[in-house]
Amino acid sequence: MKICFITPFFYPVKGGMEEHVLQLAKGLISKGHDVHVFTSNSSRVGKTLGSEEIYQGIKIKRFNTWFKLDTFSPVFPFVLYKIINSNFDIVHVHSYRHVHNLAVLFTKSKCFMTLHWPDYPYGLRSKFMDFIIPVFDKTIGKFLLHKYDKLIAVNGLEISWIKKNFNIDDNKIKLIPNAIPKDYLKLRHGDLIRKKYSIKNKELVVLSFSRMHKSKGLDLTVHIAELFPKVKFIIAGADAGELNNLKNLSSKLNLNNLIFMNDVDEKIKLNLFSSADIFLFPSHYDAFGIVLLEAFSQKLAVIASDSGGIPWVVDDAGLIFKDNDLDDLKNKLSLLTNDSKLRSKYSKLGYSRVKNFTWENIVDSLDNEYKSKL
Repeated sequence: MKICFITPFFYPVKGGMEEHVLQLAKGLISKGHDVHVFTSNSSRVGKTLGSEEIYQGIKIKRFNTWFKLDTFSPVFPFVLYKIINSNFDIVHVHSYRHVHNLAVLFTKSKCFMTLHWPDYPYGLRSKFMDFIIPVFDKTIGKFLLHKYDKLIAVNGLEISWIKKNFNIDDNKIKLIPNAIPKDYLKLRHGDLIRKKYSIKNKELVVLSFSRMHKSKGLDLTVHIAELFPKVKFIIAGADAGELNNLKNLSSKLNLNNLIFMNDVDEKIKLNLFSSADIFLFPSHYDAFGIVLLEAFSQKLAVIASDSGGIPWVVDDAGLIFKDNDLDDLKNKLSLLTNDSKLRSKYSKLGYSRVKNFTWENIVDSLDNEYKSKL
């Protein structure tokens, strides 16, 4: 099959959706398919990327970004013209509420959309977007979603949201969640990380790993570190405009138990996870949160917010606290820091759960869905 993914951002941009598309593309290529990715030439921090390249067999075409509706929404309309003159078997659009969702009107190919559940709480987007989104959903959005041959949900909660808000039948929706490579299930060693930052073996370490963006709630990690002075905290990930604010907050609170790690190399990422005891994910909104699976893969006890699809991913394999509620977070985190048996329990539950989420299985499921439409 000749397959085209259309996505707002792609490699080398890092993020959950970008990783999702990358892993699907690699898996489909391994099955002998011809995979193209059409994307914007923007990064999230405004850098302009090259127009074309081949990366790990993926044929990438980047289109000029005319402007951005917000941080997550580059507008690159020439992708629609390119689609008209292409002969793909499958056009698979990623991320709902984008101009490139119109691709379904410009091609005779079978069209899929993975929405990535963009049901952000009020205030995380611009005021303009908060105003226009409800109008879009009831009109253009609903019209476009009904035009697609198949809608893909990344978690079970999203399926209910799609059915309720857009009156879509069950048989038009397929659950294909995020995942991790199977070799991530191999346990790594975190000794070198602990040694580098002079963390003793008996010291508890709480890790928060994500893009450093205000939507990820990492200020809660800083504030909770103040309440647990005997515990080491690490905030790690690529800066998306929030790193300096977090560092300034840490300085204001005079913290000496908080470590910042920017742009962690993929080669040591799992070692970093392995160096910790607890994974804290305070995000104000994530449709899924692949980092939760990565934490499970290294047997960390997980505590996460109740926003978006996070509770579905965690299920009964970790603790959930009320989003942006420092008191609830304190109470739940205390349970883990004070009880090694409870940490061990959730470590085992998480490792058992993550075995259901490998890219090899997910790619097989998507490949079968494609074939069923041809």
